[in-house]
Amino acid sequence: MKSSVRLVVLALLLACGTALVAALYVSRVRSPLQSTLTSSFQLLGAPVKLVDRVASRMVPVSALDERELGDTYRRRFDAQAVAGDADQEYLDALVEEIRRFARKPFPYRAYAIGYHGAPNAMALPGGVILVTRELLATLQSESELVAVLAHELGHVERGHCFDAVRFQLLSRKIGSDTLGALADAAARMMLRHAYSKTTEDEADKYAYELMVNSRYDPMGVGSSFGSLRRYPKRPSQSPQHADPIRDYFMSHPPLEIREAEFSERAAVWWKQHAAETRYVGRQNLASRKALGTFDLSGEWVSGSAHRVDRASK
Repeated sequence: MKSSVRLVVLALLLACGTALVAALYVSRVRSPLQSTLTSSFQLLGAPVKLVDRVASRMVPVSALDERELGDTYRRRFDAQAVAGDADQEYLDALVEEIRRFARKPFPYRAYAIGYHGAPNAMALPGGVILVTRELLATLQSESELVAVLAHELGHVERGHCFDAVRFQLLSRKIGSDTLGALADAAARMMLRHAYSKTTEDEADKYAYELMVNSRYDPMGVGSSFGSLRRYPKRPSQSPQHADPIRDYFMSHPPLEIREAEFSERAAVWWKQHAAETRYVGRQNLASRKALGTFDLSGEWVSGSAHRVDRASK
């Protein structure tokens, strides 16, 4: 009997290993890194994330609670917004452009927040996105900024934000805390919380699909990672060899891998849609004027232009 069980377990392990190798082969990415286990941990994290999400959805916290939580954040950041802030007005225009892709009934808004030492963006439950001034200064085009906003939108749309705080909110609701106190607790948790590589990959893919279906150049996804990678103060994310412990505990896949994967996806898309034109918007970002009001002919690119650009590299 014990021998039969061992054989069954061995067969399952072999089957899982074969499936993992096949999945890695199908989704392989040409990367500048010599080796990393990040892709493996993304695949292995998917079933774990699914179980965790199913468990969190069993907790009776309704979608209305997330909307109310988002409204609390919006009131706070609305009160801090300065009239005539060019960064804030620019983000408002861009979110208006991409919110039509959202399915959740939240009044999405992105807020320009103060300097925090590094380029960053963060999504909060209920459709609130925070963008540091460093991020606006680091990215190179409007298409890159839209890609980052779409990534954060993906965290909200895919339920990553609210799933992360659902249990804590339930436990706090048992007491007599006000909604403001719950919002503070959730925000503190989100500041400490690091999304897993699996959820980051899910948000990256959401952003890429949004870009493909928008007016912007889908190359903006990969190039946004390139701009962040070149940020001078950012700690190196360039592991050259696989390390199970390091690769497991890195909350985000290395920027090099993300840049390579989504640049390659966009290159394939351009080969299939060579006749299309898409918007980049380098001058738009520099001027803080969104495509809707500042359409520059020189910012539209085609598949042939990308082929020339890649060949020069």
